[in-house]
Amino acid sequence: MSNIKALFSEKKVSRTLKVSIAIVVIALSFVLVKSFRTTAQTPVSKQVTTRVTIGNAAPSFTSGPAEATASTADNPTAAGGTVTFNATATDSNGQSYYLIVCSVAGIDASTRNCTGTGAVQYCNTTTATASGTATSCSYTATTTSFVNPWFAYVCDADPTAPACSGAAQGTGDSGSPFYVNHAPTFTAITNTSPANPGGSITWNATASDSDGNTVKLLVCKTANMANGVCTDGAWCESSATASNPSCTYNVPTVAADGSNNAYVFVVDQYNIAATGTAQGSTSNFTINNVAPVVSNVTLNNGSAITLTAKATTSVPLTANVVDLNGCSATEIPTVQGYIYRTDATCDSSANNDYNHCYAQILCTQDAGSCNASAGTATYTCTANIQYYADPTLANTVHAGKSWTGKVTATDNNSASHSATSTGVQMNTLLSFDITDEINYGSLGVGEIDNETNLPQELVTTPTGNVGLNQSHEGTQMCTDYPTCAGATISVGSQRYGTTSTTRYDDGMALTGSPVLVSLQIPKVTDHTQPITTGTTWWGIQIPTGTTAGTYTGQNTIVSSMSPSANW
Repeated sequence: MSNIKALFSEKKVSRTLKVSIAIVVIALSFVLVKSFRTTAQTPVSKQVTTRVTIGNAAPSFTSGPAEATASTADNPTAAGGTVTFNATATDSNGQSYYLIVCSVAGIDASTRNCTGTGAVQYCNTTTATASGTATSCSYTATTTSFVNPWFAYVCDADPTAPACSGAAQGTGDSGSPFYVNHAPTFTAITNTSPANPGGSITWNATASDSDGNTVKLLVCKTANMANGVCTDGAWCESSATASNPSCTYNVPTVAADGSNNAYVFVVDQYNIAATGTAQGSTSNFTINNVAPVVSNVTLNNGSAITLTAKATTSVPLTANVVDLNGCSATEIPTVQGYIYRTDATCDSSANNDYNHCYAQILCTQDAGSCNASAGTATYTCTANIQYYADPTLANTVHAGKSWTGKVTATDNNSASHSATSTGVQMNTLLSFDITDEINYGSLGVGEIDNETNLPQELVTTPTGNVGLNQSHEGTQMCTDYPTCAGATISVGSQRYGTTSTTRYDDGMALTGSPVLVSLQIPKVTDHTQPITTGTTWWGIQIPTGTTAGTYTGQNTIVSSMSPSANW
């Protein structure tokens, strides 16, 4: 055979010649082998070594990679929360594998570390997982970004030529990226307190969200807030806004005055509570006290006042009171009335004078009149007006004047308001008491009961509110009064005078028609002091021929108002 190789190597031969020689060689070899097999009787065996080199293949994903709970823009993972990545991989070499999740594309197969520029290794499995078996790793979301792309790899641990798969980012919502929601920041709060009932108070927050999410301000009535809701009610809530939210509380038309607790919170659109010094702080507000307002004051229902002789007369004074802080007795503890002659000073009880001033009359709220939603109530004050209170009609001392009522309401902060009524007239009261009987005693015919002076006193006591004169008239006296069909004594037999020293002959004869007697009894000004009375003195002479018997008659005393100058 070596000779044949040499033959071929020594010189070039034609292709046809090479084929011919090959055929000869093959034929000769066949003859030789056949001859050998025919002659050899014992088999011979030889050992042949086999060798092959198999390359290392990278593992590959058969399931995933995927976020265990999809972290999306609408359902982001809260900062500090956990993002878990699931995957299953197989290795054609049958080797176990590791899962690695990077922030940018790039992996070093020998170290299984992320290599991209600025790469963050979100997570990796620390022990190898058997080929075809599921595995997972988790990342605590400390990234400051809202949107976070990720790239997953599976790598084997081949000691000679370790290999990693290509980058995979999953699909759909559970694929790259994951989203991390960061709490908004809330650093300052102000409000426009105080406000009157019916006004408004606005809270302005300094707050923003680094993720670009919207923020909302909650002003709660207590310090309890959860999931973006004031647990015990809110004074106000803002709408969602890019930053610096504000909201306004419209104070009811009727609202109690004083300070009110308010607690402020900011949340983002996912109801994540803000961080910052203002979160959960107090931002209390004040509703101002407003003075009550008195209106519709009416004295004696708008009618003239008519008094009662020698007694008091209950005179009503009514009013409507509005207080926008409320109509309760605790809010308006004091309502007082004043009834007085319009030209009189009547500011306090120190001015009380029953002739012209009734001050600081207690007023009471009419039952059931308090309308809490409107802050209104009606009040009635009642004064017991004395019978001698000054009249204001024509021909009286205070003609041209009138009586008025004033009501003053004072709230629990000492704020007050007063209003007065339209004036009404105080009527005159012509009233008096008088001695019940003139008893001349027992006399003889022609006898005068006292010649020196008139002995019988007729006392007039004023019981009204004007100065008095009076007129006298009488009837004849007879034994069968009032028929007087029998014996009589003429009316003129009685005489009267205005002084105790009037002699009978000088007295004024009684007549059957009224005759004015100018007593000028002054008006009563203080019933607790002795009252000035008026006295007339009376006497009688029994005419000659008068039949014996008991004679009775009737004298009429009629009051009249004396000129006011004499009161």
